[in-house]
Amino acid sequence: MIVLVGFMGAGKSTVGRLFAEAVRLPFTDSDEMVAERAGLSISEIFSGSGEGLFRILERDAILEALDRGEGVLALGGGALADPGTRAALTGHTAVYLKASLRDAMARVGTDLDRPMLAMDPEGLYRDRTHLYEAVADRTIDTDILTPEEVVERLIDLVVIDLAKAEVHRVVVDTAGGRYEVQVGRGLKDDLAARLPELPGAEKAFVVTHPNLAALAEGPLRSLDEAGFEADVAFVPEGEASKSLDVAGALYDWLARSHAHRADLLVGVGGGVVCDLTGFVASTYARGLPVALVPTSLLAQVDAGVGGKTGVNLPHGKNLVGTFHQPCAVVCDVDVLAGLPVAELRSGMAEVAKYGFIAEPGLLPLLEENARSILAGDPDLLLAIVGRSVEIKANIVAADEREQGVRAHLNYGHTFAHAIEQVAGLGVDGDEDARRAAPPPGVRHGEAVALGMMSAAYLSAELGRLDAGAVETHRRVLDAVGLPVKASLGVDELEPAWQLDKKYRQGVRFVLLNEIGVPEAGVEAPREAVARALERMS
Repeated sequence: MIVLVGFMGAGKSTVGRLFAEAVRLPFTDSDEMVAERAGLSISEIFSGSGEGLFRILERDAILEALDRGEGVLALGGGALADPGTRAALTGHTAVYLKASLRDAMARVGTDLDRPMLAMDPEGLYRDRTHLYEAVADRTIDTDILTPEEVVERLIDLVVIDLAKAEVHRVVVDTAGGRYEVQVGRGLKDDLAARLPELPGAEKAFVVTHPNLAALAEGPLRSLDEAGFEADVAFVPEGEASKSLDVAGALYDWLARSHAHRADLLVGVGGGVVCDLTGFVASTYARGLPVALVPTSLLAQVDAGVGGKTGVNLPHGKNLVGTFHQPCAVVCDVDVLAGLPVAELRSGMAEVAKYGFIAEPGLLPLLEENARSILAGDPDLLLAIVGRSVEIKANIVAADEREQGVRAHLNYGHTFAHAIEQVAGLGVDGDEDARRAAPPPGVRHGEAVALGMMSAAYLSAELGRLDAGAVETHRRVLDAVGLPVKASLGVDELEPAWQLDKKYRQGVRFVLLNEIGVPEAGVEAPREAVARALERMS
């Protein structure tokens, strides 16, 4: 729980609501909670029963709110005078919104529902300041900031700070399985210790790329030391590995190695390896457990989470696939340090997507810190990977098999997959398969960036999105070095749409009604699509 503390007039309620909305968390105001329970205003409670009863009601309300778990809670200015309330904040993140007495009083004015104004405000300010400072994990001086600017500081401080935990664990709970995604640094080399119990598992089969052999050594050694009979298979680099031919070669390898249904398959690699390994695990012997160690930014925030598996056909991407949830996902952000900057940029497209469809508060974090993220700042990488995984986990838990809200994750992808099809499936969609020499052509993240810009223009053409929101797309994607312009035509893309999985008597798009409010299954007149693509050039 993120708890906002500070003197009356510091902006806790206003900022709390804005921040909670930005990061898509529930918001609670302790004063409002007390008033609602009592059926009386704060001033009526004070005048009728005195401050003593109010503090008891306040403490009970705060304890109940803290027990709810994740969310944003704004405390009344005097709440910390109660020792029980102060003790209850242990384990939560307390942020002190610091305001000078002059500014606080100017903001409060003559608020009739603040009975403490009748006392000595200067004395209260002096007495309470040390309490705020004592519990605060972080402090933001609000005097010269607007509420929106305070929210931006909160996102930078709190979201990044929460990501600094040694291991950030996100539970994905679906009908197809309940598992943990672990995000942290230096995790891959003790992979075996991060797996759940696997009754009857004797062997572990690791799938990776030749260029990732060094990264796979740690997981292999960990499995071997844990008593697994571990073996490794190398698949060709790049998107061409996502084929039935390569899957067939892996089936043959498993059969020759006498793999059984209890044995473990492990994918160490980017999106291609995660998709391919998951597909083989879901179909060999009608289903083996699979663990994933995604080694690209795109795979850590997207392909490695959610249980979608698949291979390509010459006609299009991911036309053969299954839903098969992994038993564990281990996201070690240290492996991202070896990625070329171009590959980190490509992965940033999926992170930006989460901002556009679910958490607008991510967007200023990306825009303002793009240079540091692309330079491999580990704290920022932990922050964006951890939060992206949380967003996707919540969506997958609500809609495992893409019958509803999970379709929102396809924002920009109808355009993107068609762009990739036009460019040719031989280009690198794996993000990290060719670390030493990234190939020419469009990367998957670049196609997604172009797809999201196209979708934003189409949303605007249909009157769903205003010009400012389209400009936000352009500005954020440009800040992280992703393409925002391309010469695209309906005639080129339409053949690929005929095979799109969202095709239902015509192509369907995921569009935005505003940033953070997506809608799936939208039909669009061909003329509107053509105009949107013209704006792309």
